[in-house]
Formats: sequence, structure tokens, C-alpha cells
Amino acid sequence: MHSCFAVRALLALLALAGCAELGVISDGTSLSVGRPSRGYLVDGQRLADHGEGHTTPATWRERGNRYGTDELLDLITAVGRRMTRGGKGPRLVVADLSANGGGAAHRWHRSHQSGRDVDLVFYMRDARGKPVESDTMRRFDRHGKARDGSGYTVDVPRMWALVKDLVTAPEARVQWVFIYEPIAQQILEHALAEGEPDELIARARLALKQPGDSAPHDDHVHVRVYCSPLDRAYGCRDIGPMEMWLEREAEVERDGDYPAIVAALVESAAQAGAAEVMTAEVAAAPVEAVPAVATASSRDLTSLGRLLRMPLRRWR
Repeated sequence: MHSCFAVRALLALLALAGCAELGVISDGTSLSVGRPSRGYLVDGQRLADHGEGHTTPATWRERGNRYGTDELLDLITAVGRRMTRGGKGPRLVVADLSANGGGAAHRWHRSHQSGRDVDLVFYMRDARGKPVESDTMRRFDRHGKARDGSGYTVDVPRMWALVKDLVTAPEARVQWVFIYEPIAQQILEHALAEGEPDELIARARLALKQPGDSAPHDDHVHVRVYCSPLDRAYGCRDIGPMEMWLEREAEVERDGDYPAIVAALVESAAQAGAAEVMTAEVAAAPVEAVPAVATASSRDLTSLGRLLRMPLRRWR
């Protein structure tokens, strides 16, 4: 019952914010439109060059492909923080996202057009086995050894920690982690040897993929997130299987992640053009429901994007 009240309260706040008819977004919230290889980005966020757990070397800073959706930037910064928790180990080295406004960047990428793609440099170890923060991409062979004779190797345990975080992250739903297949196999074998749950390894196996229509990704991983429910309602298009999305959404409903459920309801309302659905929910919402979101400021509640990204709560 509490979950129903919370959903109705959030719908009411959406309507009061002028979003009941889901018109043009004007509050600065990002919008990914189209496909990763044929799309664009509205009001994308610029990733900070350096953060608590991530950094971007000059090579990629100078290109200017620093923009992504709110969800993608939330994912990058949160994963970086978690990977360097306690100030230990190298930071996450971030390469290209999308250009400001998205669109084609054929000099470097076929995709990266709609703000949902990011390249991450492999975690590496030097010839002495010490973890290092590389400022360049190195190509690795099927054994995870650098082809340039430097003695660098892929830091497989740290790469498993990264993949594990990506496929379970609450900030965004990860669809793909494009990677050279022999290195993917090493990562999964490490997870198996560590006794990681079969379900988690299976989820990682779904995400890890060597693309067949581009470079083998033996020098970096390319992460792509699914369209958010709101972006999908405005024309964002996913390519390929939806298994990871469906699996994560099943977890959301099971665990009571009601803000995400609200986002799905908003998407449904937009696709049906059913403003009256939301109006009916607003009329039925009891006053007692309002405390479920009372921790947000009145300013925050005027932003659809901020509202749907509120910290996850479980109303029980």
C-alpha cells in the first residue's frame, strides 16, 4: 500500500511540475535521441576532466568528446568512486564520450552519437606487476600482454571488479561492455576462480561482447547504457537484445525501487499520449502519500530529471 501511495505522490508532483503532458524538456535534463550510431544529445552533461575516482588524459580532453546523458555521467563518477574507495589503486581512466550535442564523429567512432557510450582504458599492471594509471591505450594480445613490448599486462582482477560494478550499478542500466573476447574470457575465468555467484557471472557474460563490425577492442572497453525510460519516450532507441534491461527491471520491481517504476509509468503514459491517466492518478493520490518524497526540496521537485534520479528508497 505504501508503494502505491508513493507512486501516486510522484505522479502528482510530475503533474504539478507541468510534465503531465510530457512536453518539451526545458529544465536542463539530458535527452538522448535516436540510436548510438545515428542520433544526437540534448542538454548533455560535460564530464569533469578529473574527479574523485576518475581522470581523463590530455589526448581525449583535447578531442572534446566529453558529453553524455545524466545517467551515463552518474554511472562513470559513481563507478570511479567505488573502484578507488579508500583512496586505493589507480583511478578509472576515461576516454571519449560524445561530442557536445552528439552526432557523428567519424574520425574516431561510428557510434558515440547519442550520449550513451563511453570508452574506458584498461586497468593495467607494469612489468613489475604494480597497478598503474595509464595515460594511453595499449593493445593487448590474447594472453593480456601488451603488444608494444612494454611488459604491461591487463589487470584482470581489477577489470573483473570494474565489470562487476558496471553490470550491477544502480545509476544506469548497462547493455554492453565491448571488449576483446580473449580478455573477456580471462576476466570471467577469474570471476569463476574467485567463487563469484553463477548468476553474476552469467550477467557479465551477457554484457561482455567483442563487436563484429569494428575494431576488436583489445586496447579499451566500450560501455553502452540503455535508453532511460524518459529518453525512450522521446525517441531514444536501443539496438540489440534487451535481456539485461528486463533482468534489472525485474530486480527493481522485486526489491521495491519505486522511482524506477514511476519512470516506467511515465514512459507508458507518454507513448500512449495519455495525460488523463496521470490526471486520474493525481486525483486519487491521498495526502498521506506526500511524506514519501518530503526529503526533496521544492526546487528539486520542479525538475522532472532530478525527481526521477532521486536517491532510491524503499517504502514499506
